[in-house]
Amino acid sequence: MTRSIAFASLKGGVGKTTVALNCAFAFARRGARTLLVDTDLQGAIGMSLDGVSDRPGLAASLARGAPPLEGVVKTRLPELCLLPMGPVDALDEDRFSVNAREANLVGRILEQGQRDFDLVLFDTPAGLGGMSRLAMEEVDSVIAVAQCEPLALRALPRLLEMLARLREIGAACSLLGVVGTMSSFRDPVMLASLEELWSLYRDQVFDTAVPRDSTFLQASRAGVPLGLLSRRPPAVSAVFDKLVAEIEERLGTTAGGEDDGPIRLVD
Repeated sequence: MTRSIAFASLKGGVGKTTVALNCAFAFARRGARTLLVDTDLQGAIGMSLDGVSDRPGLAASLARGAPPLEGVVKTRLPELCLLPMGPVDALDEDRFSVNAREANLVGRILEQGQRDFDLVLFDTPAGLGGMSRLAMEEVDSVIAVAQCEPLALRALPRLLEMLARLREIGAACSLLGVVGTMSSFRDPVMLASLEELWSLYRDQVFDTAVPRDSTFLQASRAGVPLGLLSRRPPAVSAVFDKLVAEIEERLGTTAGGEDDGPIRLVD
């Protein structure tokens, strides 16, 4: 059975796209046939990966009434595919989510993905409306991404309330867990925020937190996931292997020399 997960946050700039992308890569490396879907109108996944941002994707498929998986991009890792948002006209942004709801866009992605994928991951835009709500209404599980700083933690209850309300009206989504990002044990404010996150939400918080690390900027500049930044992946990339192992446990599933510089994920 294909499982579906939305990565969501109320606040922008918390590292949600970084988490979604690197988790997708880690899942694929573990043998799960994984599709990462970009539902952010800004094309966050495309901007994070070299060779993806200008390709037609969900926006073009929706405009033509074509099957949404028509825009799937295969990567050099056979188990990983991407479905980018593609260019969106600025004047069309206000109506995009309305058109997507009318076309049952997310539901059709999941229906069509049943044959070819074990896991469909959605990187959603910040906030609780628009494409974020559409994704959360359709997926099995939601991973809340929360930066380890006071303002982001104050926003987390609203996301959890949204999930509860969606379940009240019949959605199947449940909270799979909360992942803390941009953590630092050397910064007393960040450390206190991480401790507060663990204290308030206890078993809901993943043990693995994503640290603040300059390597993320290097990977973004190179347009690759951390695991492809060099022939010898940076140590911080192991964080996502640990996080994905925790996710698999909660899902009750298991997925099956010298530095030569970054390797492109797509041709």
